[in-house]
Parts: sequence; C-alpha cells; structure tokens
Amino acid sequence: MKQQNVSEYKKRFETPEVLELTKKELESLRNDPLVYPLIHDELKLTNKEAELFIASLLDYQDDVHYCAACPGLEHCEKAHPHFRLRLEREGDFLTRHYDPCEKMVSLASFKKRYLYCSFPAEWRDEDLRNIERSAASRSEVLKAMVKIVDGDERWLFLNGNVGSGRSFMLACLANYITNKKGQGAFCDCGTLLNDLKSKSIEDKEGFDEMMKALSEASILVLDDFGNEYKTEYVYTSILFPLLSARERAGLTTCFASDFSIRDIVMMYKEKIGAVRANQFGALLNRRCVKEFDVTGVNLH
Repeated sequence: MKQQNVSEYKKRFETPEVLELTKKELESLRNDPLVYPLIHDELKLTNKEAELFIASLLDYQDDVHYCAACPGLEHCEKAHPHFRLRLEREGDFLTRHYDPCEKMVSLASFKKRYLYCSFPAEWRDEDLRNIERSAASRSEVLKAMVKIVDGDERWLFLNGNVGSGRSFMLACLANYITNKKGQGAFCDCGTLLNDLKSKSIEDKEGFDEMMKALSEASILVLDDFGNEYKTEYVYTSILFPLLSARERAGLTTCFASDFSIRDIVMMYKEKIGAVRANQFGALLNRRCVKEFDVTGVNLH
C-alpha cells in the first residue's frame, strides 16, 4: 500500500469547524491562570506547538481544575484516581507523567506516623497552631503542651463535655509530636483495650509486639478514657502494664475523658478492688500532676 502523505492526511482534519474549535480551545488555555504559566513559562510552547499538543494540554487543564476543587481522596473519580497529570517537554515532544497527588503523599506520610489513629480524617493536618485559645482553660492546656514539646515528661489529662475540644487539642499535640519524634498512637480507649484483649488470647506473639510498640510510641493518647469496659484481666494484663512501661520510659501519655481521675478510680474500685484502684489513681495523679477541665463553649 502506498504510504499516505502526512500533510495530505492532516488536511483531511483541518475543516473550518475543527480549526474554529481549536482556536477556541487555545484561547481558553491562554486565559487560564492555572494552566497558562505551564505552557508559556515552563514548557515554552509556541502557538504552533500548543496547537500540535492541544489534546494533552486540554487533558492537563481538566486535571488541574478537578484537583483545584478536590472532592477528597475518598470521592476522587478521575480516570487515574489520586494521581496528578504532569506534562514535560523532551525535545520536540510533550510527554505525560502521573505523580501521586499531594493529599495522597500526605496520607501515606501520616499513616507511617501512627500505629493507630481514631480521630477524624479532617484533623490530619492540624497542629498546635490551630488550637483555639480564647478560653482561659484552653490557654492553660496549650502552655502545658508547649512544655511537653520542650521535653517535660508530665502526662496530660483533659476532661470536659462532649464537643469541648479535648480530643481535637490532643490530636493537634499528637500530630506535632509524631511529626517531630516518630510513630505514635491516638486510640479510642475502649476499642484499643478490646483489641488487645482479643490479641492476648488469640495471638500471644502479636499481642507482645503490639504492647511493645505502644509502650515505645512517641505519644499515646487514650481518647474517651473511663468509658472502657473494666475488668481485672484487662487492667492487670494490659492497661496498668502499658502505662507503667510508659512512665518508666518517660514518654508522653495523654487522656481525654468525661470523668475526673477521682471518678475513674472510684469506678475501677468496683472491678479491681481498692488497693489496685488506689495504685492506679496514684500513677495517674503522679504523672499528670494536674487535670485540665476544658468544659465550655463547644468547638467540635
């Protein structure tokens, strides 16, 4: 078969309608502040080159605008979910590359920083700078957190009404510490203790590994502390050994609770006896030094 002349082949598609459409698309690219800097400043495309590569440029434009109005990782419906299109000039050619989007990279980094994480996804990027500090109690909490960041080995015990911001503030602290000092854990206390209890029965080796990791975590936050199901086995085999190990290691441990330490000790007395409950209370009072009541205007 005789090879078709390229110029003749091209002319078949250069109808007035196609040329007019191409002209409009090029104009949309030229007037797009999210796309034109790439075309002009980075790729340095001439008008003819932009016309030649218009399909890739329009795909890039769609990609950029979709990501600019990101619906969230869970709802990404792009052809290549969680990836961003990148165009690169290689001589006379324009090549496509797909890189993980910033949120995907951030999520991967976040997951490496936490053994467990039970706080909402929208708190992943929060840190100490985002704590509302108009209320005196929250200002005092923030001062204590700054001391912990600077090396104070005290523990932090926050109680208050639901929505007072206690869990959010501890998430901010946990994000900061895990970013600076390595892997930590933010756990719903009841869920964690139930998981560890099951592990201790079904998988002793796995249980020992989990306990060791939690004992050495840069920070451990026990959220909703005091509402966990209380048994002598869980206390003597999991909770007290874990907290004792962290005390010996001088590692940051924090609690968010509906109750005061005194209330929690009284509840544990019914399950583990007065001697052990008082021992538990002594540990908490010794390490926490002070309880912070953040009851007040709801934040979350």
